[in-house]
Amino acid sequence: MQIEKFSSGSYINQRGFKSFIPVGINSSWSWESPEINVLLEHASNELGGLDSYSGLIPNIDIYIQMHIRIEANKSSKIEGTKTSIEEEMMNIEDIAPEKRDDYEEVRNYIDAMNYGIDRMQKESFPLTTRLMREMHSILMRGVRGEHKTPGEFRTQQNWIGGTMPSNAIYVPPDVDNLHELLSDFEKFIHNDNIQVPHLIKIALIHYQFETIHPFQDGNGRIGRLIIPLYLLDKGILSKSCFYISDYFEKNRTAYYDALQNVRDKSDLKSWIVFFLKAIIQTAKSGKHKFKNAVNLVNKYEELILEFSGRSDKNMSILRAFFIEPILTGKQLQEKLSLSQPAIDKTVKAMLDNNMLHEITGYSRNRIYVLKDYFRVFANDFIEDE
Repeated sequence: MQIEKFSSGSYINQRGFKSFIPVGINSSWSWESPEINVLLEHASNELGGLDSYSGLIPNIDIYIQMHIRIEANKSSKIEGTKTSIEEEMMNIEDIAPEKRDDYEEVRNYIDAMNYGIDRMQKESFPLTTRLMREMHSILMRGVRGEHKTPGEFRTQQNWIGGTMPSNAIYVPPDVDNLHELLSDFEKFIHNDNIQVPHLIKIALIHYQFETIHPFQDGNGRIGRLIIPLYLLDKGILSKSCFYISDYFEKNRTAYYDALQNVRDKSDLKSWIVFFLKAIIQTAKSGKHKFKNAVNLVNKYEELILEFSGRSDKNMSILRAFFIEPILTGKQLQEKLSLSQPAIDKTVKAMLDNNMLHEITGYSRNRIYVLKDYFRVFANDFIEDE
């Protein structure tokens, strides 16, 4: 199938609305566009550089968990959650009551992502619709979509935008077509007999998943989760160090328009171009953040040695902040089994050396942030295109 000659599918009449039935994607793919060729080479090089660099970093899993937290916040924000990244790293009792549902949704995203990574890396479980359903059950656990068949594909019509299918922006395929479309979708993921570069395949997979919209709720988040999991599954990445939702969230309108233009105009080329640009910028950003994190960690460890000597106690407090850069004194005591006076002394020294910043202004129940380290991951790095 040629990308430039792609015909996306058709809208069919339902009762008072039209739903879209996409064509299957389990096919060989080709294209004539030089732009796709250049972007594909660039994206492959950037991903390879990110993967190589991640293999050289000691304790990379600590940084990856920070990366996952940022991804969870950005992906959930696309769906309308309002909690900040700082709030997501606090305890739930420190969050305003009206934001706690959003907080739980982001936490579920983190749990679902880590579950998928563990299943694939520790159990060698492939990326399948079964794994997607398992992650979905975690994603929807105890939150606003918990009554929308968590862990199961939908059994009724859903839609995107509007209050009902008749005024929706997009209506996915009806339930009767789900089984055939999902079967084709899964076969394409694992079809090694067709000669299609993996970055083109995952662009098509993400488009098709979002178009089928197989769950009653949570499709956007699961659709974005499967991008890094596919790269892991196919050996493009050896570590789960690539998360694309930040780019999608910044370019939300362009992201949604590119997907919808495939359905409405069969403009698959523009979607592939958008996706490859997202890969390039996300890989660059990830490598940049890892480099800055390593430099800052080395600087902080040298500072700790300067004001405390070779103290395992002080170093353990610093490293606790590397894992969770926003903590209270009580949390440090629980995590490290150190006395409160010992923690207070080290925290004061870290405050005096501008390593830590206190963010409540309280005299008690104070919350500390390893601010510059936190900013490495929370702030944006997007190179000019």
